[in-house]
Amino acid sequence: MEKIKEIDGLRAIAILMVVAWHYLGASDGPQSLPWRSFIFGRSGVDLFFVLSGYLITSILLNNRASPNYFSAFYGRRAFRILPIYGVLLLIFFAGKISGAGHVFFDGALPWWSYALGVQNIWMAIDQTYGAIWLAGTWSLAIEEQFYLLFPLIVLWLSPAALPRLLIATLVLCPAGRIISYLAGDEFGYYVLMPLRADILAVGALIACLRFSGPVPDRVRRSVKTMLVATTCAFPLFALLIGKNTDFHMALWGHSYLVAFFGSALFMVLENRGSPSLALLRSPLAEFFARISYALYLVHINVLVFVFLLFRTDRTIDTPTGVALTASALAISVLICFASYRFFEGPLVRMAHLKYRFEGSLANAVTNPGTAAVL
Repeated sequence: MEKIKEIDGLRAIAILMVVAWHYLGASDGPQSLPWRSFIFGRSGVDLFFVLSGYLITSILLNNRASPNYFSAFYGRRAFRILPIYGVLLLIFFAGKISGAGHVFFDGALPWWSYALGVQNIWMAIDQTYGAIWLAGTWSLAIEEQFYLLFPLIVLWLSPAALPRLLIATLVLCPAGRIISYLAGDEFGYYVLMPLRADILAVGALIACLRFSGPVPDRVRRSVKTMLVATTCAFPLFALLIGKNTDFHMALWGHSYLVAFFGSALFMVLENRGSPSLALLRSPLAEFFARISYALYLVHINVLVFVFLLFRTDRTIDTPTGVALTASALAISVLICFASYRFFEGPLVRMAHLKYRFEGSLANAVTNPGTAAVL
């Protein structure tokens, strides 16, 4: 599959948004200025989901006729997401058994839910993110569930039926989130795959549209209008979600992000190679895109560890807090660079050599890090 450098840039933006939210905004509570200023950063996960929907669907559509469609797809996905996740699980289980590091490893969720990739379901049942060490893996569980189901859907549905299913998903998911939240569920609307499927579906729909041939001008104009409208509405979105996050996100915020990030991705793809998108193709963007998966998984744990080590509250309103936050970021980046250089990268390259889509144009190992994983 051809490498699209601008997608790396979008992935870099997504991970930097998430890190900014956790490092600069989340620690001081909903009434603080940092919280209200950086809370939009948590929607970086939504951007990851849009990218994943687009990239995974593109891979599947390009290789529907391959005789090893399933084995190549699942083999590559397993080598991309499971090794580093497995390391985190081993540390988690060791901490639970030994009783050490209770700040990181204590939580209400059953241990096996993490091993089976269904922790997001138990987060919704227990209304908690569980142990800090693996709190952010709800999004990984959504991705894994998407990977398990969607290849079957792409293979079994006709090219005409697939877009219709995706459009139905865009209509039904917002209704499901509203019902879930109004019924008193403050986690399910956010962490359950059926209630977040529309953010994956909009990326998949873009892939279907581009796979079917040249994009009609009327579609291009409509999406451009949507991007302009959602961009103009962003200040209102940022203001409202900072005051009553769950209420606004469940009722309309995530639907807004489907339109905003979906139209942004579409227009980036339509204008790839243009000078205005040079930043998305920069070496710095490529660097953060490469380490984004590991950085997503470890950055919170490193931040908490650094502040615990120095026995001080997490805050950025003191010189010490600023220095510790910057140190945590530097340590996280170094860990993730080493992880990709010596662990993740070699495994991904090996997987792309071992699990090739036979009889397709995707045999060449042109971009082993293409698919988003969050």
